[in-house]
Amino acid sequence: MKKKNLSIIGVGLMGGSIGLSIKKLKLPYHVVGIGRNRARLSKALKFGICDQVTTDLVQGVKDAELVIICTPVEEIVPTIKKIYSYLKPGAILTDVGSTKGKLLKEVEAFYFTLKNPPIFIGGHPLAGSEKTGAVNSSPDLYQGSTVVLCPLESQPIKKYLIELRNFWKGLGAKTIILEPEIHDILVAQTSHLPHILASGLVRFIERLIKQDSNSIQLLAGSFRDLTRIADSDPIQWAQICSQNENFILGSIRSYRDLLTRIINQIENSKNSFSEWESFFSGAKKARKELLKKNPKLG
Repeated sequence: MKKKNLSIIGVGLMGGSIGLSIKKLKLPYHVVGIGRNRARLSKALKFGICDQVTTDLVQGVKDAELVIICTPVEEIVPTIKKIYSYLKPGAILTDVGSTKGKLLKEVEAFYFTLKNPPIFIGGHPLAGSEKTGAVNSSPDLYQGSTVVLCPLESQPIKKYLIELRNFWKGLGAKTIILEPEIHDILVAQTSHLPHILASGLVRFIERLIKQDSNSIQLLAGSFRDLTRIADSDPIQWAQICSQNENFILGSIRSYRDLLTRIINQIENSKNSFSEWESFFSGAKKARKELLKKNPKLG
């Protein structure tokens, strides 16, 4: 079977894992890795992530049937502007950015100025790690994951959407189609809020330790498990949150309302044991149901 040309712009954790998945599953793609750092690209080649690497954007994408932009979110539109005129007809352009609303509005505004813009389908794989870089890539990162796809309203993309969905299916992921704003509202609560809570708890305990150094000896598995994702790349998460802060603000307010209800329960309870038991047993039951619906969470 003839291999299709696939270009990955930004060979970090996400892009590197795409390359390794393709190799492990023996999918028919010739993978070109594109980046700015020659040393990192050389490692990507050595690790078997890519078949070919280059620092030249134009050379890297000109023969590709599929181009996946794996850069930070704020670099995606500038990258599209640099490469759009060099893409071959029928090439699919997509990304792995964690926010979609602002991004797709910017792409739509730019495409409005073009006569024949390339096909762009926004993408967000719900997969990752607090670790970064191609060295932490995994060939199994996308197995069982969900990839959200957000097509542009202005483009008739049915056959291209089918092709992109088949690509992700080949990597072991399932795909769903969402409107960009709906995507951003949901991930603000399911992804962005947990990162903020984890980092907030670390800062909270940091203050406690300054007040009483004995508290460092009392940290155990619950603190470790709840705060693991606070070890994520701070620059990356600052970029993500700044792109979606309106919806993140809404999710924080909703969580604040939950905490307020707990406070009121404690202050006004006549049978605190019963209410605490109901709170924790309800959460345990809900978690079991969530795991049934999404086994990868277990």
